Amino acid sequence: FLNTRRGGQRAFDHTTGQGYVKSQRGHYHDGIFTKRNKFNLLLHETFGGGFSPPAVAKINRLARKAQRSGVDRTAYPPHSRLSFVSHHAERISIASVKGVNRAILDRRAKLA
Repeated sequence: FLNTRRGGQRAFDHTTGQGYVKSQRGHYHDGIFTKRNKFNLLLHETFGGGFSPPAVAKINRLARKAQRSGVDRTAYPPHSRLSFVSHHAERISIASVKGVNRAILDRRAKLA
């Protein structure tokens, strides 16, 4: 994320949800700034597995854009009949579940 500091605000406080987050080079810095790829942030519910309405709208817009332009560089599995939206929704959900599982296992290992 880019720096979201506003004049006079304090650092982000998790208890109140108020404040700013200091910018830092994140996981996607190289892809965005060096390789100049486009980046689309989608928030995904990890426990219920659901997409927020803005995330659904974004995936649908990306699907329409790919269909209109005729360019879809997605590496679909062989013999896949999934649509753009279904394919990407499935992959995002799987990645979310795997990420939560990894975090749980990492935390469990630290507690052991």
